Amino acid sequence: MKAISAPESAEEDKNARNALWKAICVASDDVRHGFRIGKVLGINGAAISVTSDTPAVKTWRLVEALSLLGVILRSEDAVANEINIFGKTGPIEIKEDRIVSYLWAQQTLQGEISQLSGRPDLIVTSSAEPPSPNNATRIIEAKCEKQLGTHEIRSEFGKAHDLRVATYIIWSFYSPTQKVIDGAKRLGIDLERLGFDTEEREDLVRDPRALIGKVAYPQEQARHNQRFAKALAEASKEYEQKLRLLGKNTA
Repeated sequence: MKAISAPESAEEDKNARNALWKAICVASDDVRHGFRIGKVLGINGAAISVTSDTPAVKTWRLVEALSLLGVILRSEDAVANEINIFGKTGPIEIKEDRIVSYLWAQQTLQGEISQLSGRPDLIVTSSAEPPSPNNATRIIEAKCEKQLGTHEIRSEFGKAHDLRVATYIIWSFYSPTQKVIDGAKRLGIDLERLGFDTEEREDLVRDPRALIGKVAYPQEQARHNQRFAKALAEASKEYEQKLRLLGKNTA
């Protein structure tokens, strides 16, 4: 995909930030009217309104909010009295492929192996209990680093492994290199470019629904693929083969 010039900082990209906010407003209306959601709240508990200015939050939080709404929009049903798109929220009951799951934002949980605490942006769990490695199935992260590289991807892989999820999605505001995207894929991570620094920018800025689709559809595809779980299963087979080989060599 052809790259184009864009502001050096995601925080300075006013057109992209405004586009994200407009998409959030449209998606919020769709969520309220199409699902059993009472309220969608923004800063200081204010209702989301397209007439309000883009809130002064970090750009990654705008991406996170749109990602959360995108999960709901691609679900069959969703239930919650209210949703706080810029803070700690959940559980939001969702139904996907006739299976009930629960969507959370900014929840702290401990890794199964490390016992270290972390706070992923979005988590989907298989039960209504607070998120843990026992019930976490999917994680979505939003990144706005100018250069998302090998170190960051390996770090996210460790987090995904520690939290025992089946799907791990990273949204990158800036387009990573194809080498990094391919490397993440081999590790089982779905690394998605948002597209504001590509030829898609004009459409994404102009059309809120194009941006909503850009986020919502790949998240649904990643859920179906369960790339991370499959990568771990394949790695486990390879380790078992190595252990058998080592056992023969030491016998």
